[in-house]
Amino acid sequence: MEFAQSESTNAYFLATRHSLIRNGKPIAFYSDKHGVFRVNTTKGKSAATDDSNGLTQFGRAMSELAIETIFANSPEAKGRVEKVNQTLQDRLVKEMRLKGICSMAEGNIYLPEFMEDFNRRFAVIPEAQ
Repeated sequence: MEFAQSESTNAYFLATRHSLIRNGKPIAFYSDKHGVFRVNTTKGKSAATDDSNGLTQFGRAMSELAIETIFANSPEAKGRVEKVNQTLQDRLVKEMRLKGICSMAEGNIYLPEFMEDFNRRFAVIPEAQ
């Protein structure tokens, strides 16, 4: 999680880089169907796509890193993602107000502390199958 000026390929590359450094390489990347993650048009090739395989730049990078990309397809999966995002945004804004944080730079410094506290309080360890 990071604050960025826009939801762009470069912003996702930077956030992914920081995540890889902090947490190591994941097996898979679970996302919505945002245009950064997959080609959402059948009309021509977008400037953000690799012409050889139809992947976005982000998708090609994940492929080269051997990180599977999984897209939320069911309404239930999309709902879970959106519910968590809404909860995070609601709690994060309130926490930042309480701490007097009012810039992206200050927010990005605070995010690791917020994520650690949020995960400690709300993470659920999946059951072994």
